[in-house]
Amino acid sequence: MTSLTITRTADPAEGWRAFAVERGTFYHRPEWAQCIAEIYRLPVDYYSAHSGGELRGIMAVAEVPRLLGPRRFVSLPFSYAAGPLAIDRETAAALSDAVLLRARERGISRIEIKSRGEHPVAAGYQRVSRYCTYEVATDGGESTVWRQLHASSTQRSIKKGLKAGLIVRRGDTPADWLVMAELEERTAQTHGLPAPPRRFFVEGCHRLQSTGLADVYIAFTRGGAPAAAITVWKGPRSWIYAFGASDPSYLDLRPNHVLLWTAIQDAIAAERNFDLGRAAPEQESLVEFKRRWGGQELPLTYDYWPAPAGLNVAARDRGSMAAAAAIWSRLPASVARLGSGLYRYLG
Repeated sequence: MTSLTITRTADPAEGWRAFAVERGTFYHRPEWAQCIAEIYRLPVDYYSAHSGGELRGIMAVAEVPRLLGPRRFVSLPFSYAAGPLAIDRETAAALSDAVLLRARERGISRIEIKSRGEHPVAAGYQRVSRYCTYEVATDGGESTVWRQLHASSTQRSIKKGLKAGLIVRRGDTPADWLVMAELEERTAQTHGLPAPPRRFFVEGCHRLQSTGLADVYIAFTRGGAPAAAITVWKGPRSWIYAFGASDPSYLDLRPNHVLLWTAIQDAIAAERNFDLGRAAPEQESLVEFKRRWGGQELPLTYDYWPAPAGLNVAARDRGSMAAAAAIWSRLPASVARLGSGLYRYLG
């Protein structure tokens, strides 16, 4: 192979988008990197690997500012896997090498590269294989997917929600995305977490939707109240269940089950798999939920420099993470909403 050249630019190089569509996931799309750069005010660099004029690999890297810890390079924040996308293992390693060199030049203290699938660990990095994502294969069609759902919980919950008369609408206006944002604020606080700022949904997600990369599904009661909403990222090979939120007053109607099944039906029609998202091993109930939807475990590989650290390696069910979640869940809603300003530091 002709010698490899790595370039770093402020905008995606020519051919980046086509390369991402051909080989990557939603999280490799430049529109996603540009969205989080604008909404969260994060500088993003686009690394490209060329050999003999051929584009052989890409990786977007954001600089996350200091809050309590050091500045970090992350590929990418708010993405469970967006690391190097490359034709071969050597190119993937070369992209990680280039990010490490840039970190030393900029005085960045930590790097996190989150990937799906295996590639070589670049020199200086340490790998943690802790998380998995769970994907529903849809190539067998709707009847096959339905049979894979847990009969006494998942199938029954979907049937209960449909019988309750829930009305599902695919939203497409800023007002629809605001419904998603408001429900997410309530749900995130219940889980002891700050929610994304409303602007992320109303502006960022709405813009992604206009390019065919996102959708919002909203379930309404017979009386017209929004009971739940979900956000779906639409990748070239799989769609991703990104956010799910609900009004606790209507949980007994199982609106989230109806929404998720509707989105999976759409993914089947579009000939895409459906990714139920990431979970840590200690999140046993979340893992079981994904398995009951027929999700098949796919390992994720996270590389850290100089050593594993930060939220992605912290246990969710004990220690400081659990204590912070307990405190946050008890805050007044008006105070918790102000916490959306913290969200940019959490990616």
